[in-house]
Amino acid sequence: MDYKVITGTLVANTAIHIGTGDSNELTDALIRRDKDGRPFIPGTAIAGSIRALLTRLAPRLGKSPCIALNATEVKQDKPCNCAVCNLFGDINPTDENGSTAEASRLLIFNAYQDETTTCRSIIRDGVGIDRATGAAARASGVKFDMEIIPAGVAFKLRIELRDVSDSDEQLLAAGLSEWEEGRLRLGGRVSRGLGSFVLKDIQYKIIKLDDAAQLLAFLQDDMPWKKAQTEEGWLKKQIKDIKLMPTSSSKTKHSSRGWFLLEGTLQAEGPILTNDTLSSGISGFDHAPVLLQLNDWQNPVLTGAGLRGVIRSHAEKIARTLATIHAKDKNDFLNRCPACDPNVRDFNKNRKLPLESCDSLLGKYYIQGNDNLYKCEDTVNSLCLSCQLFGSTRLGSRLIVEDAHYKPLSQSNPTYKMLDFLAIDRFTGGGVDGAKFDALALWKPAFDFRMYLDNPVPWELGWLWLVIRDMIEGWLTVGFGSAKGFGRVRLINWKVTFGYLHQSDAPPGLEEMNLQTEKSGIYTTKTIEADNQDCFNIFQVWGCSFNKKVLEFQRPEPLKLTTDNYFDEIKTIYNDKGDAS
Repeated sequence: MDYKVITGTLVANTAIHIGTGDSNELTDALIRRDKDGRPFIPGTAIAGSIRALLTRLAPRLGKSPCIALNATEVKQDKPCNCAVCNLFGDINPTDENGSTAEASRLLIFNAYQDETTTCRSIIRDGVGIDRATGAAARASGVKFDMEIIPAGVAFKLRIELRDVSDSDEQLLAAGLSEWEEGRLRLGGRVSRGLGSFVLKDIQYKIIKLDDAAQLLAFLQDDMPWKKAQTEEGWLKKQIKDIKLMPTSSSKTKHSSRGWFLLEGTLQAEGPILTNDTLSSGISGFDHAPVLLQLNDWQNPVLTGAGLRGVIRSHAEKIARTLATIHAKDKNDFLNRCPACDPNVRDFNKNRKLPLESCDSLLGKYYIQGNDNLYKCEDTVNSLCLSCQLFGSTRLGSRLIVEDAHYKPLSQSNPTYKMLDFLAIDRFTGGGVDGAKFDALALWKPAFDFRMYLDNPVPWELGWLWLVIRDMIEGWLTVGFGSAKGFGRVRLINWKVTFGYLHQSDAPPGLEEMNLQTEKSGIYTTKTIEADNQDCFNIFQVWGCSFNKKVLEFQRPEPLKLTTDNYFDEIKTIYNDKGDAS
């Protein structure tokens, strides 16, 4: 028996929130700390993240699929014995006579901060967006804040392996290779820009325990992993021997297939106004921008949550516009409305609100909580198209919009401008008493932008492309004050990368394009640059797929809408009979 251990460093690319579920007088969500007040990443969080990744990857590596991929089978109290359960412990552990369930063969320890990096937590604010007005959804009570750890912080990773086979090591290596490529996310709010990590300095180490002297020295050492012998090239060797299988059965429909990554620069055309409570308190301005770290004025940030909200709101408008074009009358539109308002919730079963959220409607007509995933034959199809792509409380999102960090272009440091605002009295034409405020605005800044989608399908790519096209044209605004001309941004220097495990997993039409093939982890990748004019043809094909999806979409009978805060308030669109005018 040998002592085997894997070590590495987890470096945060974005801010992170490893929460406890607790709050205090300062914030709604605290980060996790040990008894000495040091932030750390629990080993259970790390194990859960890599297990979820390998559960989706294992069927593509020729392993039997875990019952976790089938919601109906998870409820059955029987061992799974798949490759992932053999490595991490059975998903349905039991000690009954004759049980074949096994404990985990991995010991994944809490990851504590690397002493070479600083870790000073800050409070970040968040707010929902009203779908009708485009302003902050104050009426819905969706204002919140949380404690986060800023980007750049590093944590030490240690995983000990106990009695693992060569097959187990290869499976684990597949997941670690994905982490090495930066496709690791931990903690809360990951789809809203937080928790992006890259695993660096991966080392596979061994201590031979062939004789009594070596074993005794090992037992007497409190930190044996520091004296273990490193096996060079272990990860590359394991990845080289991996053979990928095509998707061939319904049991593997939830397994990994590929991903879509958009990278570019968001260039502001004028001032951008965002607000952070801590920054405004320190600076003395009523509004001051969100910063990477407390008082770090050289590194402002556009939060992933804010960008995601802008993208979702704009995407919903596009979807409802297409649905309006296809609708025969108002009732037909309400039956096929592709986008709810996630901020609208109601507990009165006898009424429906305009654009009421899918979660609220499901709670009325099925049962409360996520248990309806097992009661409804296909909960995914019960959700509107917006919730299917962007997620809801009943379906996690596969779309991730990361925090956008400041990117120096023409100048090395960001430029700030001090702005004064004053409300005008509508009767006197003078200033309103007590309605004066100021703001510290960013002047024409540029930010790195990254948007990632797991397992995309053509209609989702088409929908996102319609939004991306408007971003390229400069139609989207971020921050507040858009009606005053603030916050307009343009997507420049962009590129799109597609990763897929097998040729059959590539989006339709991609293989026909003359693009260079590369490797990223265990994925094959192809990249489309902004100057590639041929890409617009394939994007148009995917856009037509989305148009067809909207045309075919119908809400389930209990979830049909009865009112809409657009057509029921704007009488010029439909006449009194409900027909299109």
